[in-house]
Amino acid sequence: MVGSISNLAGFVVLTCRNRKNILTFSFAWILLINRKKIFFMKPQNKFISISKSNQYYFSTLLMFIIIVILYNVQESIGYETVSLILLLIIFLLPLFNFERGPIILSAVVSALAWDYYFIPPHFTMRIAKPEDVMMLFMFFVVAVTNSVLTSQLKTQKNLMIEMERKSNALYLLLKGLSEVKDLDELLTNAVQQIKNVFGFKSVIFFPSDQHKLKREPHPMSNFRADDLDWLAAQSSFEIKRETGKSTDTLQNVVAKYYPLMKGNSVFCVIGVKISDDLKLDLSEMEFLRLFIDEISPFLEKYA
Repeated sequence: MVGSISNLAGFVVLTCRNRKNILTFSFAWILLINRKKIFFMKPQNKFISISKSNQYYFSTLLMFIIIVILYNVQESIGYETVSLILLLIIFLLPLFNFERGPIILSAVVSALAWDYYFIPPHFTMRIAKPEDVMMLFMFFVVAVTNSVLTSQLKTQKNLMIEMERKSNALYLLLKGLSEVKDLDELLTNAVQQIKNVFGFKSVIFFPSDQHKLKREPHPMSNFRADDLDWLAAQSSFEIKRETGKSTDTLQNVVAKYYPLMKGNSVFCVIGVKISDDLKLDLSEMEFLRLFIDEISPFLEKYA
């Protein structure tokens, strides 16, 4: 892979020996990045992480510093080379996990600065040469295209990572539950898997009769529910739906309770203690529900 990248980089350099050939450089560089998008976007190559709200400030400050430096050396390198350097900086921003918005802002700032400070006549937005107009237009188009492609690749990468994480978690859950020999081992495994995947502690209640849960949770639970939480679990047992935290029933408790059904009756209630420090989106809560649903058939054997 590294050799292939080197060949592409060599192609970029060879095609850009004429410094006016900005279009060839731009599209060759896009080819380089997209051909090896996985190489550039591996999570372990995450050099720096900046919050999205601060990326606009950092990107603007970075472009300001680069423009000041280039302004002082433009007589030596020429204004065409300045455009290539600015474009290169914009192409490198995704390596530092900049989002689409800050990259587009950098492209706009760079295009305007290149026009005003570097393209003759200086200190005016007027452009004397038609080829410079085309170069400025393509500079902006290529920079914006890069930001859009980068955003799409990042979204696809995140989706793939998330799908892989969930698939592996379900595989390990089913593998572990299929190897247990008794109820205690099953519950220990299930509680540990919920802890490993979501970081949450769990409590498990079994019914004492057809109308009421046992007050004491199963010993394999890894947190103890107070009276209010037991009441939320009992409500889940009675109304046969989720209760507790993030629901409309006894939502002030520390856990969310899931009834496990066998036919028309509830044979077990699992409570998951959701930490206030963690903000779970809807997809993660749905995955937690799926995770518990996969535990249900194994528990049903002992009901």
